[in-house]
Order: sequence, then C-alpha cells, then structure tokens
Amino acid sequence: MKRRKFLMVAVGGISASVSLPALLRAQTQNQVKIGILTALSGAQAIYGEQTKRGVEYFAKEVNARGGILGKPVEIIYEDSVADPATAVRKAQKLVEKDGVKFLTGLSMSSEALAISPKGPEWNSLLISNITGAGALTTTAFNRNFFRINKSAAMGARVTSLYLQDSPMKRFYGLGNDYAYGRDAVASFSKQATALGKEIVGTAFPPVGTKDYASYIIRIKESGAQGCYFALTGGDVPIFFKQALQFGLTRDVKMILETLDNKYIDQVGDAMEGTIGSTRYAYTIDTPKNQKFVAGFHAMHNVYPDYPDAVVYQGLDWLAQAIEKAGTADDLEKIITAWEDSTYEGLEGSLFMRKCDHQVVQGGYMTEAARDPKFPHLVPKILTHYSAERVTPKCRTENFD
Repeated sequence: MKRRKFLMVAVGGISASVSLPALLRAQTQNQVKIGILTALSGAQAIYGEQTKRGVEYFAKEVNARGGILGKPVEIIYEDSVADPATAVRKAQKLVEKDGVKFLTGLSMSSEALAISPKGPEWNSLLISNITGAGALTTTAFNRNFFRINKSAAMGARVTSLYLQDSPMKRFYGLGNDYAYGRDAVASFSKQATALGKEIVGTAFPPVGTKDYASYIIRIKESGAQGCYFALTGGDVPIFFKQALQFGLTRDVKMILETLDNKYIDQVGDAMEGTIGSTRYAYTIDTPKNQKFVAGFHAMHNVYPDYPDAVVYQGLDWLAQAIEKAGTADDLEKIITAWEDSTYEGLEGSLFMRKCDHQVVQGGYMTEAARDPKFPHLVPKILTHYSAERVTPKCRTENFD
C-alpha cells in the first residue's frame, strides 16, 4: 500500500491501477538514455576517466539548453574493464535492461569489434570516440556503427605526410598486440615505404607490458632514426620512461601515432620534442574550441584531452541528428539524418560519410613543446592536412 501511494504521488495522481512496468515505460519515454560503456577500472582506466569528464560536460550543457527534443538526457555508466567479453555483457544489459539505444565510450578497438555486430540485433547505435581499428569502418562495418574519431590509418597518414621531407630514412614500428596497434604500425609501414623510407623492424608487445627492455634494445640495435609507436593507455608512459633510462629518446626520434595530453602530463619534461599526429589538441585555435576549453577547464580544472573532446563532439552530433530526425526512438530515421550530415566541430567543419560512417576530417601534426603561456609542455601544432588528404577511400584504408 505504501508503495502504491508513493507511485500515485510521484506521477501526479495517476490511477493506482496503472502497473509499475507501464509507469517505468512512461518515464523512459520522457528521457533520452545514453549508455557510457568505458574502462572505469583496470590498466586502461585513464580513458574511462577522461571519457567520463567529456560526457559530464556534454550532459550539463545539453540539459541546460532543454535536453534533446525537449527531453532531459540520462547518462548510465558501465565499467567495461577494457575487456571484450565484459563489454558485450555490459552493453547487452544497458540495451535490454536499462532501455538504452545509444552506446559510446569504449576504450579498446577489440571491445568495439565485439559489440558492433550486435547493433542491428539489439536495435542500438554504437558510437566510437577513440577506437581506431580500420575494420570497424571497412570489413566489419554495419549501419548501426558511427566513428566520430580518426582511425589508426588516418593517424599514420598524417605522420607519413609530415615525415615525407624529413631527412630520417629508417624507422622502427612498435604497437600493442591487438587490432589498433597492428593496424597503426601496418598502415605507417605501408605509407612510409611508399615514400622511400625503410622499416627496419616491428614488434608487438602485449597490452599491459611492464618491462620493455628487450624491445628497447632491439630498437637501438636496428639503426632506426625514428620509432613510430602505437601503444595504448598506461603502456605509453611505461615504455617512454624506460626508453629514457636506456638513452633511446636521445638517439632515436620518438613518434606517437596520437600525441595525447595525458602522456605529456604523465611523462613530463622528458617528452619534449616528441612528435605525433593528434585526434584533438586543446591548442586548436577556433572560436568553438576556445569556448569549449574555457568551459571544460572551469568545470574540471584540467585541459581537455582527446577522449574528453571527441566523446563530447560525438554526443553533441548525435543530439543534432536526433533533433533533425524528430525522434529519439526510430533508429532508422536517426541513422538517415546523421548520414552525409555536417557538424561544426571543435576543429572546424566535420562530415559524416554515408558509405561507411567514418568522419571526414583533417589532421594535425603536433609536438610536445614549451609555450610561455603555460607552465608545462603543450601539444604545439606543427601543421594541418586537409580532410581530402587524411581520410581514406570509402570502406578501405587506402588513400590513393
């Protein structure tokens, strides 16, 4: 009786004969639920922490302006632990139990590759904000998947273009032993070789490697002038600090597939001079990014990194697609509205390609450098390449 009275008060006098499931369905229809499936614990938790910050900034902003289609946004978090099996189980819970139609936040490409095929079956959308495996928009593509970020091949493309006129001729490739690491090294090797460079060796340590000594020795003995590495999360500072101890950073140019702010923060001054492509940098000089950086810093007291920024962009673009479709429930209408749409992003205009749901965007090459306006190293922008040069041909990882 107490429970029934509570429900009557909560819904403003609705008849007590209305069942609890009906009430819950009514409440769900008045919200837009978004599931954030990310690594909140474990070795890749840094990605989850950053993703969560970007989501919180989006939720505060979108609800302050009245939600989506006049409905408030509800965020539901689940910890994927960066494990594909756990990610699939948690994603299914979000869809089937929590009534979520929109999933984002995954930290690892292996998770996305496991979940993406489930989208049509679950009638849900999976939105990539950092996963870089090429297969997601090529061989494993389906219409319930959208990638808001650059792929690993796009990052390798930016780096290859930058190194084209470099006097460095010999390179070593180091990538984590999973889809992203292997994709990035393979793409860089192919593109660098086409430019007349030599790949003198490659290696693929497991995710979570603690001792890189044997890999560092191989790189030193290879005669490489530059080391291109596509490591993930906590592996980057571990490798970099050990490389510094062995003198590798003195003798070999360090080149990151994506030069993230978190790596600069974790490694510190020893990273000065390291170069790499980036999926986002808070130093990008556009009015929208300046506003975002100021608001984000005021909220979190840190500068945004690429997971922060790209998950924000992805959700904001999703909101735009839902508004255009006029529904938060009909996925076919939302997909159609999102395809071949443009979005004014933090770095400029972005385009969502219909044929493979890969965002078409330019690419920045950056360097960990000093700036008199900051007490620490910043991702200094060295150059920018147009979207036409950086985005591969549809459903491929080829650029020519």
